[in-house]
Amino acid sequence: MKLLRREGDKYRYRERIINLFPRHTLYIEGFFGTGSIFFAKPLARYNILNDNSKFIYKFFYILRRDPALLYKRIREAIIYDRIINENQDKIEYMVLRSLYSIYATCSLTIGLRRSNAKRAFMDMIRTYKSKIKEMIECAVFTSRDIFNFLSVLAKSDKVSSTFVYLDPPYSISKGRLDDNKGWDLDSLETLIIEMKKYDWQFAISEFNDSEVLELLFKHNLYVN
Repeated sequence: MKLLRREGDKYRYRERIINLFPRHTLYIEGFFGTGSIFFAKPLARYNILNDNSKFIYKFFYILRRDPALLYKRIREAIIYDRIINENQDKIEYMVLRSLYSIYATCSLTIGLRRSNAKRAFMDMIRTYKSKIKEMIECAVFTSRDIFNFLSVLAKSDKVSSTFVYLDPPYSISKGRLDDNKGWDLDSLETLIIEMKKYDWQFAISEFNDSEVLELLFKHNLYVN
């Protein structure tokens, strides 16, 4: 296991993170979010993606079934940082931020502060939407509590080279979505103990807080 020590947007460090991954036939993510790692890595033969957030699950369900509905929201939205931040709890802007996060994985050239931000955003979607659609269609999505998700996987996994990437809410902070709140050091330790039960290679992203490091060393885990 490797500890990935960056707090914040994963897409900024995605190449460094992905380079740590071993070769695998089955790729699993237990805390999918908006997929900053998944959309930046090569597709595995099999891909299983999970997030306990009902918003995230429904968002990707619509993105797979009716992407034009979500893209229409962009054409109607004002997409400057200040406005988005002031309205971040409203569903329209939750959708917008999620779409931005997905497509920022494909390109780092767009900035919301630019005067032509909407045009740049739409150009980026036109460029990458086929790739995003293909990758979504090559994955199985679920929405389960992480421990229930892992136990179900363990009963059905017959693939020899399985790799699990876990990016839980940081144990010293709380996630923005309601479904992510309540994660702490005890939760992280329970997750580590659970993962060590299975014959899977895995990596966990965490913040390099001293308490987190102490916990990882306690369980003899490799920190990168």
